[in-house]
Formats: sequence, C-alpha cells, structure tokens
Amino acid sequence: MFSRFPQTAALGGLLLLTATACTSTTSAGRASDSTSPGSLKQLADAVQQDVAEVWPRTGRIWPGMDFSDHNLLISNGTSTYAVNAKSTSAVALPELKKQRISVPLAGGFDVVMWQGKKAVIIRPDERAAAERLTQDPTGLTSPDMASYVFELATHEQFHPYVQQGGPHPWPSLKKADAQVGGREEIYPLAAEPRIQRAMIYNSLLAAYKEPARRDEQLAAAAYWHKEWAGQFPEEAQELLATDLLEGTAKYVEKTAVGMAHAADPTNAAQVSDYLASVLKPMKIASKGVEPYAIGAAALLNADAIGLDVKKTLTVEPVTPLSLVLDGVEPSAEQEAPQDVVRGIKDSVAKTNKELAPQIEPFVSAVQDKDTTVLMLPVDKLSGSVGGKGFYTTEELPISITPEARATFTLPSGTVTLNGITAGQLEHDGTGYFAVPLPKGSQQVALTGDRLALTGTRLRGAVTVDTKTEDGQRFLYAR
Repeated sequence: MFSRFPQTAALGGLLLLTATACTSTTSAGRASDSTSPGSLKQLADAVQQDVAEVWPRTGRIWPGMDFSDHNLLISNGTSTYAVNAKSTSAVALPELKKQRISVPLAGGFDVVMWQGKKAVIIRPDERAAAERLTQDPTGLTSPDMASYVFELATHEQFHPYVQQGGPHPWPSLKKADAQVGGREEIYPLAAEPRIQRAMIYNSLLAAYKEPARRDEQLAAAAYWHKEWAGQFPEEAQELLATDLLEGTAKYVEKTAVGMAHAADPTNAAQVSDYLASVLKPMKIASKGVEPYAIGAAALLNADAIGLDVKKTLTVEPVTPLSLVLDGVEPSAEQEAPQDVVRGIKDSVAKTNKELAPQIEPFVSAVQDKDTTVLMLPVDKLSGSVGGKGFYTTEELPISITPEARATFTLPSGTVTLNGITAGQLEHDGTGYFAVPLPKGSQQVALTGDRLALTGTRLRGAVTVDTKTEDGQRFLYAR
C-alpha cells in the first residue's frame, strides 16, 4: 500500500518555505509587520519599489525572461493588494472570489490566474518567517519581509513562466525528472553527506567572494563534490533534478534582490558587492537548502568568470555545479573546518531529536492495522504546502512531512492540515497525502460517508469512500 511517491516540481515550494525570512526592519521603508491593513499597504508599497526596479530588467538575469507586466498579490486574509511594475492597488475580496482565488494559509503562497495571467499570491506571516530564518542562516533568504516577499514572488514566477511553462519549457527538467527519484532525507539524519554538501557551497561562496583565490576554491569545491557523489551516489542522482530546478531559480531570485539593493540595478559590480556582503557559509545541516545554495553560488561564479552556461541548463539534464566545475581538477584532500563539522553534527543531533516525536508515531500509526488513514488527493491541493521538509524511513519508504500545513479543496468539502505529520505517496497511479486519524477522538466523526474533523491541527468536512486494504481501513476523500 505505502509505496514511494517522488516529489514533483509542483510541490517544490515546500523546500523554499522551509528556508525563508524573519521580519526585522533592516532598511528604511521596509515593513516589519504584515498583519494590519495599514502595515500590509506599507509592505506592498515597499515590495512594489523592488518590482518596479527589477522586473522590467529581468532579461539581464536570464535570457528571454521578461516580468515587466507581471502581477503579485499580497494578502493578509482581509486586505489584498496587487503589485506590478507600475503601481500598487487595493483588491476587494469579492474580486478574488470572482476570479476563484483563495487566500493561502499564513506564511503560504499560491500560483493563481489574475487578470488572465499567472501570478503569485503571498500571505506573509511574521511568526513563521522568523522561525524559518533559523533554518537558513546563509543569507540566501532575505531578513526583511519586503525583500523576502519580492524574492519569493520572483522565484515562484520563474518556475511556471520560464522553466516549466511559457513558449519554451526546459527540456532539461523533463529529462532530469525521468531519471531521478525523490528529494527526501532518510531519518535518522546522517552528518557526513551534509558536511560534504555544505563544503561544496562554502567553497563556491569563497570563490565568489575572493576572486584572487577563485581557482583554489573551485578546486576545493570539486574535491568535496567528488567525495559526496562517490560516497552517496544514490543521493547525488536523486538530487539532480532539484539542483537544476531550484538552484537556477534561487540564482535568479538572489540576483533580483541584489539588483533591488544596488544604487544602479544595471551595475553588475554593485549587485555582486551586495550579494558578497550578505551571503554566509553554511554551518548547519539542511539538505533542503543545499540545492538552492549550491546552484545559486555556482551560477554567481559563472557570471563572475564570464562562463556562459545558461543555454545548456535549459536543454541538458545537468546541474549548475557540474558546468561550473567542468574541467576543474579536484584539489588534494581537504578537511572541513571544525566550526562547520561541529555545527552540522550538532544540528543533525538536534533535528533527529525534534523529528523523533513527529516521525516515529506517524510511522507506527500508518503501519497499525487498527488505525484509519485519511487519503487526500494531491491534485486537490490548494496553494503551497508548508512544513519541516521531506523525510523518509527504512521501515516506511514514503515521503513524510512533519508539521504539514496545507488545504485540500474537493467537490465535497475542504480539509486543512495545520501542523500535523502527513505522508505523500502514490496508490493506483494517483498521488495522495496520507493522514492517520487519532483513535477514539471526539474530533473525528464518520457518519455514513461524511467525515467531520474538528481538531486544531486537522479540520474540515468531506465525503469519503471507505476501503479496506490489507486489513486496514482507508478513507479516500472525494
């Protein structure tokens, strides 16, 4: 029953949501609070300044990329603003409903149709953003809310408009997806592959920041990549598509942020100086952040040395790193700095301790024949998925998301997950999120084919089809 279900590009936003921003004000005019209507307008105006500066110039970042007429919706659930390169304008909630746009959960986003075109709607959330920054202390996530919303909107429009949609979808992604598996990390987590991947990024970052040592640092990156790919070939193969998809999108996103912060957005040296000032080495374990970090750093180095690799990335299933390191001889044996080793080992131990009470009860529950499991179809997912990343186990080889936050909108009703562990899997050719229902709970009521959920972490009402498979009951939402 519980077979592996590879992650899809449509759900790639989950990894981004595990590495986002806090909301401290770091520059004049940037809003730190997005909850009240007044502060939401202030945030929208600050984001609009960045959009006006950069989106008409996105062709400078990636060939053929033109966001000059794109829109972004920013909402707190009661007020909404539409932002584009020309203006910020209020949007009435009835207008959102007319265009069948639902406001995401706090901290979430969705790709929607607005005025006949794809757009991103974002619901900023201070608490979630502050929590996420601790998971990505690399500077790859902007620490103020306005920059974060701008970079998220740029990133999430790059996926459908440039990589996977538009007039020329990338053949490289289709080829890469056909030959790789999921992006899950095996629980309990191991430190060694995370140290090696962190050192790939740290070496690339050093090469970018210190041009005089670039050859030396690229050789070090080649060494660490050789070690990682040699010791963990399955992981290297499985992450190929993610490194390509998200590494290029993170590069676009960060270059856009650099342009927004430069006095002259067309001045490459100013953009580079800004990025070099904010990007920091990786000293904690984060498999989810690595594809973004390594791809972005590789392409920033490609820009710095005048290496034209972007066309190849659109047609061939290769990673930005592989193209930047092409022809680079790996250095002699390297030793990771003690602060990196210690930081990653400590964070792995801490993460394993935090994941244990979330993953282990979930695995036990879905393997317990007396536990009823709710099955929510992936294609009814509304908006993005939040959570603590992708994990899997030897005992249960499916994709598990602790503290999942998602809304499923079905013809018979809606179900919302708010901080509950869920598993993503494929059954009979259809993708599902599986949620074990607590036994004997008054917050779960099945009357005929109608399921009512009244808990704080699992809420909604939906019609279900009851099936017994291998002696266990499953409720398929419809």
